[in-house]
Amino acid sequence: MSSYQSNQIKLINTSLIDPHPDNPRKNIGDVTDLAASIKTNGLLTPLSVVPNGERYRVIAGHRRLAACKQAGTGAVPCFVLDLDPLQQLEAMVTENCQREQLTALEEADAIQGMLDLGATTANVAHRLGRSADYVRDRAKAASIKTEVRASRDDFSQLTIGQLVAIARYDGQPDRQKKLAQAAGTSNFDYILRNIERDDRDRQWIESVAALLVEPDNGINLIPDPEKPYSDPEWRYAGCMFPSTGTPEETIEKIREQNPAAVSIHTVSQQVYLWTRRDKTADAEKEARRAAEQAERDARRHALEEYAAASADKRMAWLHGHLHGIKRDKLIETTARLGLLQIIDPDPQGYTQALSTWNDKCGVEQFTTISGIEPERALAELRYHLDEPDWAVWAVQILAARIEWFIDPEDWTSTSDISRRIPGYYQILQDLGYTPADDETSHLDQLIAAITEADSDENEEDEENNQ
Repeated sequence: MSSYQSNQIKLINTSLIDPHPDNPRKNIGDVTDLAASIKTNGLLTPLSVVPNGERYRVIAGHRRLAACKQAGTGAVPCFVLDLDPLQQLEAMVTENCQREQLTALEEADAIQGMLDLGATTANVAHRLGRSADYVRDRAKAASIKTEVRASRDDFSQLTIGQLVAIARYDGQPDRQKKLAQAAGTSNFDYILRNIERDDRDRQWIESVAALLVEPDNGINLIPDPEKPYSDPEWRYAGCMFPSTGTPEETIEKIREQNPAAVSIHTVSQQVYLWTRRDKTADAEKEARRAAEQAERDARRHALEEYAAASADKRMAWLHGHLHGIKRDKLIETTARLGLLQIIDPDPQGYTQALSTWNDKCGVEQFTTISGIEPERALAELRYHLDEPDWAVWAVQILAARIEWFIDPEDWTSTSDISRRIPGYYQILQDLGYTPADDETSHLDQLIAAITEADSDENEEDEENNQ
């Protein structure tokens, strides 16, 4: 099994032979079949042992020893070797490596054990028939601490590549555990790349920071403002980040831009560039912004007042006139309102079940139009929709739903809802409703906006089709 093998064989009782405590192979596995074979045919290959006081320790043949003891074998043939601790460990590693019985981690721990006993990397590589890099990689893997190894039950089954990557972050157990958990999955390389990128970015910002504190570099370095977008003295003017270039190239680009100051933002791994604020200009800009916002608020308030007033006017007219309109006209109106609501953006449209009436939309508007309290609305609807006067109730339901959907902003936009407003008004006018002057003005503006939007859309379609 190795150059240390003896030609002399000695029969030794298995009760006097112990497993070697430094055996690299930690799990010898199930030896039931081997025990049965030994019981039938005897031990065909002698064990290799070293003396240990009045007893012996196995160097090669741990599985055979366990099988012999399980089979109840008494004395077994053994090669008795004279080896020092380093030679013993070397022999066990060599024997297991030749049989490919060790995991990468077991081999790593064994190789580190040989190095701890005084062997050099070159010696170990020579004895194992491996390269020096092979030995160094396994020595790195052996450095992984117990707490990291305990992070998963099958840690010993990781590949040497995964172990070396984990070992690279010695002293950073959180990173090592994160990599260990991802080993064997598609996330491993992704997490490793992110860690490597974070390290590169950190090294970059540290190098740039070191250059920025050098005397007479011509760059004004300031503490990083706590509120970068609202600092009273400095205005954010841009940043430099790792992709800008090497630390030296970054410094040159900062000089080219000649900012009033720079600061180091370690969280985002960036160098912020600053100009001094012009407080007079800022005050003027803020005043303009406030005036513009006040104007927008005033327009919004006026629009909300108009929308509420026009909705009240429409619903009051419906409440006062629907019951006086002829049944045929109401049936026609029901159909027209129904067609208008087919294009409703709500996937369930106005055909939503009456059971959701109290939870959904239109209750308040229906109450205004019909004059019926909300708690009675559902019962009244169920009754009247089966009666001859169903048409007036259907119109009330459909009109209430349309009223619910109309928002003040729909009067100045070209949304799905705003496009229904002109059609809704046409239906009301055909029933006898007369829009007020402000309604007519808003309708004209809305129709013009919709027409312009449709024209732009048609032109765009024509260009795409050419």
